[in-house]
Amino acid sequence: MLNAEVVVVGAGMFGAAAAKYLARGGADVLVIGPGGQSPSHGAPASLAPFGAHHDEARIVRRLGWDRVWGTLDTRSADRMRALEAESGIGFLTECGALALMGKGVRDRTAEMLRLAGAAGVTVEELSGTDLGRDFPDLALPPVAGGVDGLLERQSAGYLNPRLLVRAQLRLAAAAGARLVNGQVATVDKNPSPAGRWLAQGTAADGTAVHARAEQVVVATGALANQSGALPTGVRLDLHAYTEPNLLFEVPAGQLERFRDLPTVVVVDPEDRGNDNLSVYLLPPVRYPDGKWYVRTGPGMQPLVRELRTAEEMLAWCAGGTIGAEQARFLAAMTRTLIPALEPVSVRPSCCVVDKTPTRHPYIGPLGEDDGLFVAVGGNGHGARGSDEIGRLAATLVLGGQWDFPLPREVFAPVPAPAPRVSGADRPPYLTPPFGLC
Repeated sequence: MLNAEVVVVGAGMFGAAAAKYLARGGADVLVIGPGGQSPSHGAPASLAPFGAHHDEARIVRRLGWDRVWGTLDTRSADRMRALEAESGIGFLTECGALALMGKGVRDRTAEMLRLAGAAGVTVEELSGTDLGRDFPDLALPPVAGGVDGLLERQSAGYLNPRLLVRAQLRLAAAAGARLVNGQVATVDKNPSPAGRWLAQGTAADGTAVHARAEQVVVATGALANQSGALPTGVRLDLHAYTEPNLLFEVPAGQLERFRDLPTVVVVDPEDRGNDNLSVYLLPPVRYPDGKWYVRTGPGMQPLVRELRTAEEMLAWCAGGTIGAEQARFLAAMTRTLIPALEPVSVRPSCCVVDKTPTRHPYIGPLGEDDGLFVAVGGNGHGARGSDEIGRLAATLVLGGQWDFPLPREVFAPVPAPAPRVSGADRPPYLTPPFGLC
């Protein structure tokens, strides 16, 4: 039996950051989560390997869709270089971040720029001529009415999420946190006097894990409702969706040509079903197979499909196959944005994205004074704000002073309502404009 003051369930980006700040705050912390293995298509036997950090790149920027995300992202980005130095692990590539905002949301664009300026974030406004001059290999998408280019050059680009997690866990361990490579199957009230909570599961070596704690932080991302990490009968209003990606292998002769592209996000405000053009694109990134790939994914088109059960999630992630309609859309948008790219190969990558009805992460307690907390709900772009999300979760667990410029109620977890009827109207978070990925 393991004992701790706080058990963190989940060793992804939110959980690793929370563990670091909890340990630095003096808590006796035990982290239980997969040890960073990468899933192989067709091989995994459980949901454990399918955290959001099992890829090579996530977009980093400080320009936020609203004040909540702008503040989370800015605070986290401002600490990334220090985090690299402290851990000895480099994970940030500063290639710049470009948002191509449909002119139909100029009021929102103006507010985003105002908030960025107030936070001291430099964002350049680029015309079509400017974009053609600075990025001649990048073409503009045919969004109705045109687009406004917003470019961050500093503290922006992409991070390697696996290395970010490794850095956070290294710092958590240095501060005294204990790490268990494994998977939690149940979290319930502890019937014995020692500790209010009992987390049980299996370690990577097959041995049983039993951990007692006064407090528990559930940081299992999109899997929160399916993984067993929440007590019996407790569910969050958190929805998981398929996120189809395509990886375009860059030929050696074109690598230098495209390596200096920024990350790109297209925000199309028109609700035209699957014809909406919202996407994100990453410049060439080196993957573990030694090859360089441009990766393209959807902003949040209706062509995504909700994953309601653990079996559906497993089949999607392990299958490694995206739909024909999804593939056509992503291939067409990649040709539109980088028309000169002549990929050696194209292969799919199946990701999962979670959404909350608030559009913001859930950070806080479930229930009154019972010691159960959550840090979930990245809404498709939680990686770059993960350090601040983890810090806020640790602040609440430790009973510290709330020092975020918006009230903690902004992040209050929402319990699941009655199940939606299949085929019902799309929820607001699936309706354009989708925000910044």
